[in-house]
Amino acid sequence: NMSHSVAGSVKSKNSYKSVRPKSYVDETLFGNHKSGEGQSQMAKAGATILSINELRRIRENAVKGLQSDAVVLPQSEIDRIRKTSVIMTKEQKEEEAKLMESQKEAQKSLHNARIKRMHQMDKERNNKLPPNEFEIEDKQKKIGVLSMAQKILDEEKDDVKTMNQMVLYSKCVTIRDKQLEEQKRLEDEYREENRRLDIMMEIERLKNIKHKEEIEQKRKDAQRQGALVIVEQIKERELERLKQQELQEREKLQMQEHIKKLKVEEEIQLKKERELAKKLLDEVEESNREAMKVKKLKVEDEIRLDNEILEYNRVKAQLEEEREIEKKKLQEEKEKEVQRLRNLQEKAADRQAEIDALRAKRAFEEGERRHREKERKEREHKLKVMKDMEEARQTQFLERERLLSEQAQQEREEFMRIIRSQKEEAEKERQIELEKKNILKNHSHQLRTQIIQNEEVKKQERLDYLEEGRRVRQNLENEKKRLKQIKGDKLKEIQSLGISEKYQADLAKKKISF
Repeated sequence: NMSHSVAGSVKSKNSYKSVRPKSYVDETLFGNHKSGEGQSQMAKAGATILSINELRRIRENAVKGLQSDAVVLPQSEIDRIRKTSVIMTKEQKEEEAKLMESQKEAQKSLHNARIKRMHQMDKERNNKLPPNEFEIEDKQKKIGVLSMAQKILDEEKDDVKTMNQMVLYSKCVTIRDKQLEEQKRLEDEYREENRRLDIMMEIERLKNIKHKEEIEQKRKDAQRQGALVIVEQIKERELERLKQQELQEREKLQMQEHIKKLKVEEEIQLKKERELAKKLLDEVEESNREAMKVKKLKVEDEIRLDNEILEYNRVKAQLEEEREIEKKKLQEEKEKEVQRLRNLQEKAADRQAEIDALRAKRAFEEGERRHREKERKEREHKLKVMKDMEEARQTQFLERERLLSEQAQQEREEFMRIIRSQKEEAEKERQIELEKKNILKNHSHQLRTQIIQNEEVKKQERLDYLEEGRRVRQNLENEKKRLKQIKGDKLKEIQSLGISEKYQADLAKKKISF
């Protein structure tokens, strides 16, 4: 067999004849110099690559009969070499390429089916096992992500966007109503604060008037209370005098009873004892007389003290009255004295009389000046005290007015600051709402364009896949239910925010239709 194989190869080599210079025969079978490209192609075909030198050496060894370096090829390899050396047309090559492609696709399908079956087996095995904590947590995360994605997808729908616009509108008008109410409340508070300040100032003025009246009333009450205290003291002394008199009468009665008892005892006793009793009686009578004298003096002292108190009050009031009369009288006497001195001066004939009159006049004038100076100082002192009191009162009043004014100014500034802050916040919110509306408008335009495109695609898909009508109807029904659920959730949301029912009407009346 080996000799036949070698011989066959030699014959095939010797009998090979090139038909044309550029043949379509695979030159790599014979080990041409383009070994890199040929080897890569043969490697792809799965054939053994032999170089020209190796073939030449095989031929020479076959001719010489050298068996040590001979290469033995099996019949299958020789058949494969023969097949690959066959010249094929372009159609044959394309057919062979299609065949090889179909074989590859078949192998790929088998491979994918095997992988799918392995995945299915792994999935079934995993389903039989209880999930661990990580799988549970991962599943919950996936569910959360899916629900969030579904929510985002729901928010992209036209009906949901319309509902969102209605919700935003209801929130906006509710906020606007709240702001109007807040503004009205602040204005009412401002007016109430001004009224309160006016009332406080009026109350302060009335308090000052009442305080002055109370001071005057206290002064009068003090005078009245002083008189009442004096009268009460007189009454207490009179009562004490009556008590003392009653006590003395009681003592007198007790003494008389004792005397009677002694008289009874004296009648029983001896004469000597009677004499002694008589002597004792005389002593007792003397003692009674002394007691009566003392009592009489004490009563006279009390009466005198009461009279002195009454006299003091009377004299005090009389002195006040006499002092005024004395002032007038003194003024009249001074005028009379001046007139008298003038008359003396006119009548005086000699120099000494004039000098004496002049000295008397000077002395009188000096006394008059001193008296006037004293009165002037007293008036100035009183005026100064009254002026100081008036200045202190005025200062206190101005200080109180200043404090009230500062407090009112601070409260007004705080109120205006709050108003400005509210206006700025309202302006910011208006700008934000305007930007949101512009963004929503642009986004809505983009969505409408995208929806139109999607609708066209969906129409085409519905035309292409009419057999999916049932599933589409079911999806539409599910979508309708989901939109109704979203509508209910939106209504609950605005109801929980306390939005008025009149702003919920549009959303409640919205119909879900396809």
